[in-house]
Amino acid sequence: MRRMLLPLPLLAALLAVTPAAAAEAAAPASEAERLVFDDAHLDNLPATASLHYRYRRSETGQAEVDDEVVLTARPEEGKERVVHVDYLHGERHLALPDVADPTSNPLILYFLEADVRDMHRRLGGQENYFRRRIRLALAEGAKLSDVVVSHEGKAVQATRVEIRPYAADEQQARLRGMGNKTYRFTLSRQVPGGVYELSTHVAAPTGGQPLLEEVVTLRGEGGGDAPRQGPGYMTEGK
Repeated sequence: MRRMLLPLPLLAALLAVTPAAAAEAAAPASEAERLVFDDAHLDNLPATASLHYRYRRSETGQAEVDDEVVLTARPEEGKERVVHVDYLHGERHLALPDVADPTSNPLILYFLEADVRDMHRRLGGQENYFRRRIRLALAEGAKLSDVVVSHEGKAVQATRVEIRPYAADEQQARLRGMGNKTYRFTLSRQVPGGVYELSTHVAAPTGGQPLLEEVVTLRGEGGGDAPRQGPGYMTEGK
């Protein structure tokens, strides 16, 4: 199986941030790790294509954010395809190197890297702590479930991977309410690019509306539940 050629700092952080983590990374991947990082998400895309995702963020005391992510694949000399991800806009924009000949969907890494940087901004500490907690949660503590989602007006079978990377941290006070943060990866081979939705959720201590919720969802051809920006959810080169 081909491995995604990840941006080097992110690859090192996710797979081998310490000698102990390097040894762990050499162990067979868990089912959750395989689904998230190794599956051939992009096998159902032509060499030239674009995928459009809606980004939504709501947080207590803050204005809601509605933005977009666009993944563009194109062939280049000597490569089957190169994938570029235009992740959000303005001050939220995240720029990482393009990915050559990926199998899994690079959107996942953008989503996680943006989350890690946001957690670091909020809480301080080392970014690699957050990256490693996510990786270890996928390796050891993930919950997998079969779900049905709606895409293009059709019921689609999907697998949901759910993790709570910080729940076991003994110093919850330093996490300032983020210790119960839940990550969900909703994946399906029946949707273009293999990723239906990525989300994080921080529950309020007393229930009700979450303190923080961030969701990236694949748009439909009609633009999903919000006005479409640019072309449809997938466009092919002629």
